[in-house]
Amino acid sequence: MLKYICILLAVLISEVFAKSMFPLPRLPNSCSQISVRRDIISLPPEEIQRFIRVVREMHRRGWMDGFGSMHDHISHQIHGNEQFFAWHRRFLRHFEILMQEIDPGVMIPYWNWGTYWQSPVADPVLTSAFFGGNGRPGDNCVVEGAQARWGRNYPTRNCLTRRFRYGATTGAFWPMRAVRDVMNMATTHAQFRSRIENGAHGIVHLGLGGDFETMYAPVDVLFFLHHAMIDKIWAEWQSRDPLRYRMVDGYDSQRIPVTANSLMPFYSEEVGTALATNGPGYCYVYDDVPAAPSGAMFKSSRRTTFASFKAVFNGSSEQPAPNAAAEDADDDSTEAPAPAGSEFRVKHTFNDTTDFKPPSPMSVEWLRSRRMDVAEAARMQALVNRVVAQINAERRKQGVKAG
Repeated sequence: MLKYICILLAVLISEVFAKSMFPLPRLPNSCSQISVRRDIISLPPEEIQRFIRVVREMHRRGWMDGFGSMHDHISHQIHGNEQFFAWHRRFLRHFEILMQEIDPGVMIPYWNWGTYWQSPVADPVLTSAFFGGNGRPGDNCVVEGAQARWGRNYPTRNCLTRRFRYGATTGAFWPMRAVRDVMNMATTHAQFRSRIENGAHGIVHLGLGGDFETMYAPVDVLFFLHHAMIDKIWAEWQSRDPLRYRMVDGYDSQRIPVTANSLMPFYSEEVGTALATNGPGYCYVYDDVPAAPSGAMFKSSRRTTFASFKAVFNGSSEQPAPNAAAEDADDDSTEAPAPAGSEFRVKHTFNDTTDFKPPSPMSVEWLRSRRMDVAEAARMQALVNRVVAQINAERRKQGVKAG
């Protein structure tokens, strides 16, 4: 009997510890205001610094490990099926609510990787002025930018890592023209989700590599900026037909049809509650995407509940990673340099005589390891190849940089 009492106490203590390290706030029932998510490049330096201060505090509290653990533990339920868009929208809102407990005025910005799609290494977001780029040779630790020398404790104790796909470069991402071709052609939620997840979404994860190409990628702040961009793309597609704010189709990971009344893993909230960014509890719009009309929104009668979840921690994220050199130790409260001048506004220039290159295909092994659709990825590769060829033909004909 004593043995079972000790086990019960251990379980209760671990649950209290996990929840204290990783709060689970409920969504508000209504919106007191509608806030705007913006392109991080468009934010003034002081707003960027506020965002950096907040995510550093979240890292100090161990919450980044919590998000990585949560995403990893249920990854098979939220990828490769119609939970993908709605669940990640809810996940981002969870992150944003915790941010706002630290600084109520901070929003998740989005990273428009389509701006520097041809040479992502020239993107200011991947420089020391923002969130750093490639990991250093040898151990792949990120040692520059807002996350310089961050440690992580999930799934093991290590530094935050990135390992660009081609050594010094990520390879090309998707141009927005190709993304909008997908928007124009997809008529169902299932079509659109599959084409974005297996195309523009996946190539960024693969390009940055390291922790970013794993299912615990949310240990990296860039995960949330990348998925805010994916969420924005979905919101733009939704805005083209009011029915898309209250209807979904397709199947979940168990091949059960997904409807607006289906429950999202972990959160146990209806998918329909996440279909409008300006709906109750979400309360945001993107800077260039129309808000959902109130009459088009899904109406829910369920109360918010949470499934049981225990984040896995091995101590505080404040401790330096074991493979980070002693001379690299850094005070997490130190301000990153504020983006300004030419460093902040890097120009996206190309040699006019050189054709743009499409992103290289994602390998079958990589796709399968992440439960992605190999056949869909091949179709999306053909689409982006065609779009880049069109851009190149226009550039040669008109003598201007198109795309």
